[in-house]
Amino acid sequence: GGVGKSSLALTEAMAMASGRALLGIEPPSPLNVWYWNGEDPIDETQRRIAAICKHYLISPADFDGRLFIDTGRETEISIAKGSPRGLALNDVAKQELIETIHEFGIDVVIIDPFVSSHEASENDNGHIAAICKRWAQIADETGCAIEFIHHARKMGVGGSGDVTADDARGASALLAAVRSARTLNQMSKEDAEKAKVERPR
Repeated sequence: GGVGKSSLALTEAMAMASGRALLGIEPPSPLNVWYWNGEDPIDETQRRIAAICKHYLISPADFDGRLFIDTGRETEISIAKGSPRGLALNDVAKQELIETIHEFGIDVVIIDPFVSSHEASENDNGHIAAICKRWAQIADETGCAIEFIHHARKMGVGGSGDVTADDARGASALLAAVRSARTLNQMSKEDAEKAKVERPR
């Protein structure tokens, strides 16, 4: 928590929607991006977008009509619900997601965080595998990319070293299901000195 996952995801969303190489990679063309945050209120996301615009000198016209934002507090997504009797997949939610993606021509969906998009145990490999398969079906049927923002498990007392993809919280089925995974780590003082960064935090 607090390492910058949401800020990075939003900056990448802005880069894709504006078609600008904000982080060094230029999209082949401006894309329609749907960013859904299941935890924060909408005004928090709007503040982050305003900060990104200020930092990168972006005007609203640069991404107008291509960046879509939602909050789980107003637009809930529950792709599945777990219980002692098993996992119930939500076909209505799946269809509504597909229809929304088609309606607005969405190229990329960012789910932040993954755990907020379902009501199943994070530690159940069978349930998480089935939920990932359902998201893959949505991607296949719409032709859009789907990105999950996910938390790492809490490291033990005295834990040191960088977090790796294997430190993802909950079931290993999530890591097995995704096409690629990356991690964010806070810069160490040593890395900062090598990169000549004065304020590593």
